[in-house]
Amino acid sequence: MRKTISILLFFVLILSGCAKPEEKPSESTLPKEPKTLQTLQDNLLTIMAKIDLMPSINNALETRNKLMEISFQKEKELASISESRLPEKDKLKTPEDMEKDKVKLSSHIVDTCIYPSLLAEDVEDLNKLEKEPLKFKLEEYWLDINKDLVNIHKDWNSLQAGMSEISADDEYIKNFETNLNSLTDSIGQYNIFDSIVYCNNMTKYLSSFRQYFKTFTNNDIDIAKYSVRKAVLLSDMENYEEALKSVTSISELLTSKTEIYSKEKEKFAKLKYSIQSLEKSIENKNLKLVQINAPIVISNLNEFIQKETSEN
Repeated sequence: MRKTISILLFFVLILSGCAKPEEKPSESTLPKEPKTLQTLQDNLLTIMAKIDLMPSINNALETRNKLMEISFQKEKELASISESRLPEKDKLKTPEDMEKDKVKLSSHIVDTCIYPSLLAEDVEDLNKLEKEPLKFKLEEYWLDINKDLVNIHKDWNSLQAGMSEISADDEYIKNFETNLNSLTDSIGQYNIFDSIVYCNNMTKYLSSFRQYFKTFTNNDIDIAKYSVRKAVLLSDMENYEEALKSVTSISELLTSKTEIYSKEKEKFAKLKYSIQSLEKSIENKNLKLVQINAPIVISNLNEFIQKETSEN
């Protein structure tokens, strides 16, 4: 729970949702979307997950260190006993026994904020995080995050070059860079929650850039998923009023485009009811239910991410 948070970060989170309406030019005249844009989007979701998992990683490392200490003490005791007097189970450890002794991150997921919502995106690198062997120290994970951050800066530089010949809104570019610089400072200070906020803001501005390219995905859906994550973050800050506004904006967006999205009635019904469940969770100020229902909304939104062939 984030009962205390800087006023500055609060406004960064709230105002990130405020933007002028997008006036998208005719898609037939647009250049093809650069691969870097999707790469950046996936990398931002993955680095968010890595940062959100830091308390869980710390928990797993502490558990492993305790087990290693117990094992070390046991080895010292066994070393003083002759081989013939050892219990049969301690004479030889099978590979299966050794596997059981390993501490897995997946068994120590605690205190996450939006990690379940990120898993719903089904990004390959993100899905592997729980399965990776534990590193030796927590600092190694922060070093890994810093490497990812450098790559995000490089990818942003490449995307900027790719947008040099289109009339991308300077405000979107400025906002993306402001959040990227703030993210860099926040990671340098090991600030988990602030870093997640800045990452999520950047996903919104990346989605805004898509309007300048010919793309096979529905940009509305990307922005709706950003709004779901924003609602979870605001709920975690106990600002349920603003969280509800964020989810309401999704309902309004879908209502304005009912003709497009309601063609697949069953999928649209699932999406509508999942949004209603998320709204009720927020109204009841139940963070646990918010974190359960948000990934369901994102999964249902993903059913509409691909444009119909006739629209391309």
